[in-house]
Amino acid sequence: MKRMLHESIAIRLDDWETKGVRDLERWLLLIYRLPAEPPSARTTIWRETKKLGALALQHAVCLLADSAEHRAAYARIAQRIEEFGGEATVLETSSPDEQWQDRTIGRFNAARDEEYEEVVDEAERFREEIARERRKGKFTYAELEDEESNLERLRKYLAQVQARDTFSAAGLARAVAEVENCAEVLEAFAQDIYERQGSQGDPAH
Repeated sequence: MKRMLHESIAIRLDDWETKGVRDLERWLLLIYRLPAEPPSARTTIWRETKKLGALALQHAVCLLADSAEHRAAYARIAQRIEEFGGEATVLETSSPDEQWQDRTIGRFNAARDEEYEEVVDEAERFREEIARERRKGKFTYAELEDEESNLERLRKYLAQVQARDTFSAAGLARAVAEVENCAEVLEAFAQDIYERQGSQGDPAH
Protein backbone atom coordinates (compact mmCIF):
# COMPACT_ATOMS: atom_id res chain seq x y z
CA MET A 1 0.00 0.00 0.00
CA LYS A 2 2.81 2.36 0.88
CA ARG A 3 4.59 1.51 -2.35
CA MET A 4 1.45 2.31 -4.39
CA LEU A 5 1.10 5.64 -2.60
CA HIS A 6 4.72 6.56 -3.36
CA GLU A 7 4.26 5.56 -6.99
CA SER A 8 1.10 7.66 -7.22
CA ILE A 9 2.91 10.71 -5.83
CA ALA A 10 5.80 10.16 -8.24
CA ILE A 11 3.39 10.02 -11.18
CA ARG A 12 1.73 13.26 -10.15
CA LEU A 13 5.11 14.97 -9.81
CA ASP A 14 6.09 13.73 -13.27
CA ASP A 15 2.86 15.17 -14.64
CA TRP A 16 3.67 18.55 -13.11
CA GLU A 17 7.14 18.50 -14.66
CA THR A 18 5.64 17.68 -18.05
CA LYS A 19 3.31 20.65 -17.75
CA GLY A 20 6.30 22.93 -17.19
CA VAL A 21 5.75 23.74 -13.53
CA ARG A 22 9.49 23.57 -12.88
CA ASP A 23 10.09 25.93 -15.81
CA LEU A 24 8.24 28.77 -14.11
CA GLU A 25 10.44 31.82 -13.62
CA ARG A 26 11.77 32.73 -10.20
CA TRP A 27 11.80 36.38 -9.24
CA LEU A 28 13.20 38.86 -6.76
CA LEU A 29 10.92 41.50 -5.26
CA LEU A 30 12.35 44.73 -3.84
CA ILE A 31 9.91 46.46 -1.51
CA TYR A 32 11.07 49.69 0.07
CA ARG A 33 10.06 52.85 1.88
CA LEU A 34 11.92 56.15 1.91
CA PRO A 35 11.53 59.17 4.19
CA ALA A 36 10.20 62.43 2.79
CA GLU A 37 13.62 64.06 3.06
CA PRO A 38 15.80 64.41 1.14
CA PRO A 39 13.59 64.55 -1.98
CA SER A 40 16.55 63.42 -4.11
CA ALA A 41 16.49 60.00 -2.41
CA ARG A 42 13.42 58.87 -4.35
CA THR A 43 14.94 59.99 -7.65
CA THR A 44 18.23 58.27 -6.86
CA ILE A 45 16.63 54.93 -6.05
CA TRP A 46 14.26 55.19 -9.01
CA ARG A 47 17.23 55.71 -11.32
CA GLU A 48 19.08 52.75 -9.81
CA THR A 49 16.14 50.40 -10.37
CA LYS A 50 15.65 51.70 -13.92
CA LYS A 51 19.30 51.04 -14.72
CA LEU A 52 18.75 47.42 -13.70
CA GLY A 53 15.69 47.15 -15.91
CA ALA A 54 13.47 46.37 -12.92
CA LEU A 55 9.72 46.27 -13.51
CA ALA A 56 7.72 48.55 -11.22
CA LEU A 57 4.68 46.57 -10.07
CA GLN A 58 3.51 49.55 -8.05
CA HIS A 59 5.11 52.41 -6.17
CA ALA A 60 8.27 51.23 -4.38
CA VAL A 61 7.76 47.59 -5.45
CA CYS A 62 10.17 46.35 -8.12
CA LEU A 63 10.54 42.98 -9.83
CA LEU A 64 13.57 41.32 -11.41
CA ALA A 65 14.34 37.81 -12.58
CA ASP A 66 16.23 35.88 -9.92
CA SER A 67 19.97 35.75 -10.58
CA ALA A 68 23.18 36.19 -8.61
CA GLU A 69 23.82 39.49 -10.39
CA HIS A 70 20.37 40.84 -9.54
CA ARG A 71 20.66 39.70 -5.94
CA ALA A 72 23.91 41.61 -5.56
CA ALA A 73 22.40 44.68 -7.25
CA TYR A 74 19.34 44.63 -5.01
CA ALA A 75 21.62 44.31 -1.97
CA ARG A 76 23.48 47.46 -3.04
CA ILE A 77 20.23 49.34 -3.58
CA ALA A 78 18.86 48.17 -0.24
CA GLN A 79 21.98 49.51 1.43
CA ARG A 80 21.52 52.88 -0.29
CA ILE A 81 17.90 52.98 0.86
CA GLU A 82 18.96 52.33 4.45
CA GLU A 83 21.61 55.03 4.18
CA PHE A 84 18.81 57.43 3.23
CA GLY A 85 17.01 56.39 6.43
CA GLY A 86 14.54 54.11 4.69
CA GLU A 87 13.67 50.42 4.85
CA ALA A 88 14.11 47.74 2.18
CA THR A 89 13.13 44.09 1.89
CA VAL A 90 14.12 41.65 -0.83
CA LEU A 91 11.84 38.64 -1.27
CA GLU A 92 12.03 35.55 -3.45
CA THR A 93 8.97 34.44 -5.35
CA SER A 94 7.96 32.53 -8.46
CA SER A 95 5.41 32.91 -11.23
CA PRO A 96 1.97 31.73 -10.06
CA ASP A 97 1.22 30.33 -13.52
CA GLU A 98 2.39 30.46 -17.12
CA GLN A 99 -0.14 33.12 -18.14
CA TRP A 100 1.08 35.54 -15.46
CA GLN A 101 4.66 34.75 -16.41
CA ASP A 102 4.05 35.44 -20.11
CA ARG A 103 2.37 38.76 -19.32
CA THR A 104 5.18 39.79 -17.01
CA ILE A 105 7.95 38.84 -19.43
CA GLY A 106 5.99 40.70 -22.09
CA ARG A 107 6.11 43.84 -19.94
CA PHE A 108 9.86 43.48 -19.50
CA ASN A 109 10.34 43.04 -23.24
CA ALA A 110 8.09 45.98 -24.07
CA ALA A 111 10.22 48.23 -21.87
CA ARG A 112 13.41 47.02 -23.54
CA ASP A 113 11.91 47.40 -27.01
CA GLU A 114 11.18 51.05 -26.25
CA GLU A 115 14.83 51.52 -25.37
CA TYR A 116 16.00 49.64 -28.46
CA GLU A 117 13.77 51.92 -30.54
CA GLU A 118 15.56 54.88 -28.98
CA VAL A 119 18.87 53.30 -30.07
CA VAL A 120 17.48 53.03 -33.61
CA ASP A 121 16.39 56.69 -33.53
CA GLU A 122 19.83 57.76 -32.31
CA ALA A 123 21.45 55.71 -35.08
CA GLU A 124 19.31 57.47 -37.68
CA ARG A 125 20.30 60.86 -36.26
CA PHE A 126 23.95 59.77 -36.33
CA ARG A 127 23.80 58.94 -40.04
CA GLU A 128 21.89 62.13 -40.78
CA GLU A 129 24.59 64.15 -39.01
CA ILE A 130 27.35 62.62 -41.14
CA ALA A 131 25.30 63.18 -44.30
CA ARG A 132 24.85 66.82 -43.28
CA GLU A 133 28.58 67.27 -42.70
CA ARG A 134 29.26 65.74 -46.12
CA ARG A 135 26.93 68.23 -47.77
CA LYS A 136 28.72 71.05 -45.96
CA GLY A 137 32.08 69.69 -47.08
CA LYS A 138 33.35 69.34 -43.52
CA PHE A 139 35.88 66.62 -44.20
CA THR A 140 38.07 67.40 -41.19
CA TYR A 141 39.79 65.27 -38.60
CA ALA A 142 38.09 67.29 -35.85
CA GLU A 143 34.70 66.34 -37.28
CA LEU A 144 35.78 62.70 -37.48
CA GLU A 145 36.79 62.69 -33.80
CA ASP A 146 33.44 64.21 -32.88
CA GLU A 147 31.54 61.53 -34.77
CA GLU A 148 33.71 58.79 -33.27
CA SER A 149 32.72 60.05 -29.82
CA ASN A 150 29.05 60.01 -30.84
CA LEU A 151 29.34 56.43 -32.07
CA GLU A 152 31.03 55.38 -28.83
CA ARG A 153 28.18 56.89 -26.81
CA LEU A 154 25.67 55.06 -29.02
CA ARG A 155 27.48 51.76 -28.50
CA LYS A 156 27.61 52.35 -24.77
CA TYR A 157 23.87 52.99 -24.61
CA LEU A 158 23.14 49.85 -26.64
CA ALA A 159 25.35 47.83 -24.27
CA GLN A 160 23.47 49.24 -21.27
CA VAL A 161 20.12 48.20 -22.72
CA GLN A 162 21.45 44.74 -23.63
CA ALA A 163 22.76 44.29 -20.09
CA ARG A 164 19.24 44.64 -18.67
CA ASP A 165 17.53 42.72 -21.48
CA THR A 166 16.99 39.53 -19.49
CA PHE A 167 14.49 37.97 -21.89
CA SER A 168 15.98 38.94 -25.28
CA ALA A 169 13.42 41.44 -26.52
CA ALA A 170 12.57 41.39 -30.23
CA GLY A 171 14.06 44.84 -30.87
CA LEU A 172 17.60 43.72 -30.08
CA ALA A 173 18.51 42.47 -33.56
CA ARG A 174 17.48 45.66 -35.34
CA ALA A 175 19.22 47.89 -32.79
CA VAL A 176 22.47 45.95 -33.17
CA ALA A 177 22.22 46.09 -36.98
CA GLU A 178 21.59 49.84 -36.92
CA VAL A 179 24.63 50.52 -34.74
CA GLU A 180 26.79 48.28 -36.93
CA ASN A 181 25.60 50.24 -39.96
CA CYS A 182 26.61 53.47 -38.21
CA ALA A 183 30.12 52.07 -37.81
CA GLU A 184 30.24 51.32 -41.54
CA VAL A 185 29.04 54.82 -42.40
CA LEU A 186 31.65 56.33 -40.11
CA GLU A 187 34.40 54.19 -41.64
CA ALA A 188 33.45 55.40 -45.12
CA PHE A 189 33.47 58.99 -43.84
CA ALA A 190 36.92 58.46 -42.33
CA GLN A 191 38.21 57.08 -45.63
CA ASP A 192 36.92 60.12 -47.49
CA ILE A 193 38.58 62.45 -44.99
CA TYR A 194 41.86 60.59 -45.41
CA GLU A 195 41.66 60.82 -49.18
CA ARG A 196 41.12 64.58 -48.96
CA GLN A 197 43.59 65.34 -46.18
CA GLY A 198 45.70 62.42 -45.08
CA SER A 199 47.12 61.60 -48.49
CA GLN A 200 48.37 65.17 -48.92
CA GLY A 201 51.34 64.39 -46.72
CA ASP A 202 51.91 60.88 -48.10
CA PRO A 203 55.14 60.71 -50.18
CA ALA A 204 53.51 58.04 -52.36
CA HIS A 205 51.00 60.58 -53.69
